[in-house]
Parts: sequence; C-alpha cells; structure tokens
Amino acid sequence: MGRGSRRIERIIRVAVVAGVALASLLSASAPAGTAGTTDATYQRIHAAVVPPAGTDTSYGIPLALVNLPQFIAWRDSIALTSAEQQVFYDALVQIAAPCCDDETAFQCCCEKGGGRCNIITSAKGLAAYLVHEKGYPVDATRDAVLQWLAFARPDYYVAKALRAEGLDPAAYGVTTQGSCYRGLCETPISQGGCGGMGPVIEPTIQGGKA
Repeated sequence: MGRGSRRIERIIRVAVVAGVALASLLSASAPAGTAGTTDATYQRIHAAVVPPAGTDTSYGIPLALVNLPQFIAWRDSIALTSAEQQVFYDALVQIAAPCCDDETAFQCCCEKGGGRCNIITSAKGLAAYLVHEKGYPVDATRDAVLQWLAFARPDYYVAKALRAEGLDPAAYGVTTQGSCYRGLCETPISQGGCGGMGPVIEPTIQGGKA
C-alpha cells in the first residue's frame, strides 16, 4: 500500500471514530421516541402550569373559553385613563405573547402588522377590565392575564416548562414556536391557534364558527 493510500485510510478511520462518538452523544441527549401527551412527565408539567376549566379567579370569573367574546369586547369598549394605560402597559409588556413569543402581549406581531389576533385581544381586554373596573395594580394584572393565557393556550406553556427542564417539547407533541409563525392565525384557540383575526373562531363556544 502506498503512502497516499495509507494516509487516506487513516483519514477514514478518524472520520468513522468521530462519527460513532457523535452518534453516541446525540442518542444520549435525544429523547427516546415520542413520549406524547399521555406521558407521566407531560401530565405532571401540565398539571403544574395549566389551570383547569372552572378554576376560580381573583376577579370572580371562572376560567372558561366562553369568556373569549366578553374579554374581546372589553378591549374594544373600555377607555383607559393615562394612569391606567401605564399600568396596562407595564403588566402586559412582561408577558411573552404565546402566538409569537419574540413579542409581548402588549403588542403581538399581528398588531405590529396592522391586524390583531383574538388570543392577544382577549388578554388585553381582560387586562383593561382589571385595571379600569377592579383597580388592579401591575403585578396582579400580569398574574391574572398569565393565568388566562395558560388556560387558553396550554400547549405553549407546557412546551416552555418542558424546555425549562431540559426536555424537547417536540417529543411530547408541543412547541414553543408561535402559532402565528406556524400559520395558525385562523385556527381555534382550543386547537393551539390564535382564534382568528376577526370574528372569534372557537367551535367549543356558542356562536364560534368551526
């Protein structure tokens, strides 16, 4: 065997060894198969971060998707004073928008583009009601809106919690990638979407189109 052939053989051996090592590393760090939403870890995290339907709230309206039209109507009907507007802003700017979490609940990507999506409009309507009608301060407003969003869009919040534990959300069928960026603007909120950009799209409530 010539010197050139021996050199090529050594390169191949090194490449094979490196490839085996890399494959072992990747297999050790990757989730084993697809766990899914029935997995015990998923169920544990879901129970910890997602309040169930009917949960009592500090403002006296139990959590339910039937609240969507009312919350959205509040956004359109409640006029905030300048002081209330500051509280409203300070609360919502602390919350990542579950439909596009590189933006905040104060102004999601749809609003920056001149539109609006119903999941964020509902959050802003609730915030306006809490600040204007209930006199909520910043922290209480933020916490109440987060509770609503975690209930309405559990997929996003479970995915965030899985990632925080070093787990791959995709292995459990969820993702932290915003619904706007996945083309789900006209998908019901109960199916991980934005609930529409105009009339509410939510077949689980009366009057919400499928």
